[in-house]
Amino acid sequence: MAKTRDFPTELRHFVKVLNSFKGYWYDYDIFRDFIDYTAASFLWEGDKELAERLKDTYKDDYPRFAEMFVALVQTMNDRIVEELDWYDALGTLYEEISSRSKSSLLGQFFTPPTVCDFMAQIQQPLSECGEKRTGLTVNDPASGSGRTLLAFNKVAPGNYLVGQDLDAICTKMTAINMALHGCTGQALNGDSLRPDNFVFGYEVNSMLRLTGGIPHLLPLSKEQSISYRMWHNKLGEPMPVQSLTVPDPEPLPLQKIAKRQLEPGLQLSIF
Repeated sequence: MAKTRDFPTELRHFVKVLNSFKGYWYDYDIFRDFIDYTAASFLWEGDKELAERLKDTYKDDYPRFAEMFVALVQTMNDRIVEELDWYDALGTLYEEISSRSKSSLLGQFFTPPTVCDFMAQIQQPLSECGEKRTGLTVNDPASGSGRTLLAFNKVAPGNYLVGQDLDAICTKMTAINMALHGCTGQALNGDSLRPDNFVFGYEVNSMLRLTGGIPHLLPLSKEQSISYRMWHNKLGEPMPVQSLTVPDPEPLPLQKIAKRQLEPGLQLSIF
């Protein structure tokens, strides 16, 4: 069981909900499934197969994932203010949970936020005229929870951000963080040193105008991932542009999802 005192004050409510699971589960396993649940909540049509698996596994504890989601969003809403334009709650939680988990020998340790801010500043985010540069493609080949990209988006919004990581949980945290912070780009799972090695990926917030600003994810194929396409272009084998698959036939399905997300008592229903 995670000890609430080991976490920042603003995350202790989330940890209390995590600790309230009645089954005999490792914290790491619950958090991993929560990341899957949250990533699926931003998909256009959810993930019914995942929902059924989680319901079968956790039984009466399944609604607690919705409580954790609400706790996460409320924390992000409270923390992202003028003085703090980005906040990585997921990465902070994962660092502590994975380092104490029996499922992990080494844990995860991400770049400190202050260092992320410094790294973003030295990337020359301003033009010679002092204006913020836009239209760039910015890549983090070992994105972790995506916090370096969040820091760059703070100083130079309006660019296309690409985060890639070998760890599936990290890839999904990057996608979720980018979605919640209004970033556009891709989150890719695979080996950055081997562009042909692609496991899965998401296009993040590609249709914000159509969805009325609702954050969302779209699954990517290998041929749609920007790292794979750039690799082929450098080999002199340019690939035709492949459009994203958008579910039919109803327009703006996310608007309907948003209307039924918050039930009485702030219970979230995403599937």
